[in-house]
Amino acid sequence: MLKKLRLQNFKNFKNTELHLGEFTILIGANASGKSNIRDALRFLHGISRGYNLAEIMGEKYVEGGVLQWRGIRGGTREAGFQGANFALEVTFSITNDFGMEQEATYQIEVNLGSENQLQSIVTERLNFREDSESLFEVNLTNRIVKIFNQSSQNLPRPSLSLHKPILSQLAEITQDVSVEEGYIPATSIRGKLRATLQAFNDMRFLDLNPEAMRLPSFPGQTILGDRGENLSSVLLDICQAPQKKETLLEWIQELTPMDAKDFEFPTDFTGKTLLTLVEDSGQKISAYSASDGTLRFLAMIAALLGSDPAKIYFFEELDNGIHPTRLHLLSQLIERQVSQGKTQIIATTHSSQLLRLISPKTLESVSLIYRLENRPDAQIVRVLDIPNAQEVLEKQNLAHLHESAWLENVMEFMSDDEVEE
Repeated sequence: MLKKLRLQNFKNFKNTELHLGEFTILIGANASGKSNIRDALRFLHGISRGYNLAEIMGEKYVEGGVLQWRGIRGGTREAGFQGANFALEVTFSITNDFGMEQEATYQIEVNLGSENQLQSIVTERLNFREDSESLFEVNLTNRIVKIFNQSSQNLPRPSLSLHKPILSQLAEITQDVSVEEGYIPATSIRGKLRATLQAFNDMRFLDLNPEAMRLPSFPGQTILGDRGENLSSVLLDICQAPQKKETLLEWIQELTPMDAKDFEFPTDFTGKTLLTLVEDSGQKISAYSASDGTLRFLAMIAALLGSDPAKIYFFEELDNGIHPTRLHLLSQLIERQVSQGKTQIIATTHSSQLLRLISPKTLESVSLIYRLENRPDAQIVRVLDIPNAQEVLEKQNLAHLHESAWLENVMEFMSDDEVEE
């Protein structure tokens, strides 16, 4: 589980941090920087996939010219705040082999290079709370490489490239004495490195597109694409389990006025399957004719109930396409899933209605992303950490404060007071 993300000179964030809970909601005006949080998390995700810095920032192609990775929006030119090096620091937890939670912090600083220079590591380190020293530490400024308590003043080490995150390189080459053959304990060095990569790898970033969700897909494709690709085959897989299928039907019946009693998955001449909803009257509605909101809701259910769910989901514009009177269903579904402790969700929203529906526990993880007048950088603050917010929320709903811009106004007034002092 991710617990905190610090951003320094990343995109439009100069120096700020985001506290993360089971269900984190990001609110703020357009262009405040909500989607830049997604880019920061995708950078960590790129590290977990073993990409070098140029591939993470740009694109990654595999054999046959197939695009495997789309890179970070804006590439290297827009990654650093006003052209500076950027740094990310993430605090997270893993569960070791004894069922105990271990907390760790990973930090990386990147030199974005220039037209004739590659991106490179400036500093990078991984600390586990129970360890007295870092598992590894790289600091180009001080010309130090410290790998598993062994220091070197000569950079770079021959076996390590400074153009690729050290974390992923070490996880590939480090050898441990295993407790039993073929077993890597999470308490070992290699186990901790791999557990860190897994924490960053088990993320999905969903920016659902109705046109992508309407397309038929081949049975057996059980992972939902970022835009909702493979929706038909993912739902087909879910429907193989009677209990999950029943849950799916219950949610869709609640969401829509249609009396859906079943799903069908006819195939075309290529073998691809197409989602079709069957109403109690016998009328059949294919994915081609289903509403955007119905498809988006089905995709979210598919992501959460599928056979291969991620531990962390990032949803862009969570409320998009969902009727305001049905948002309570979406809120219930997400809060139910995260309460089981297996899934963490981060979402952006502009919906005041959604904010009216969240539980007190979710309220603890609502953060405002804002920009002060005449300031180029953005800041992040937990809503409950805004001065007087808790007292005000006892009298007024968060939705009203959101609609009236009270949250942003308070932060502006505070900045004015600081200038006067």
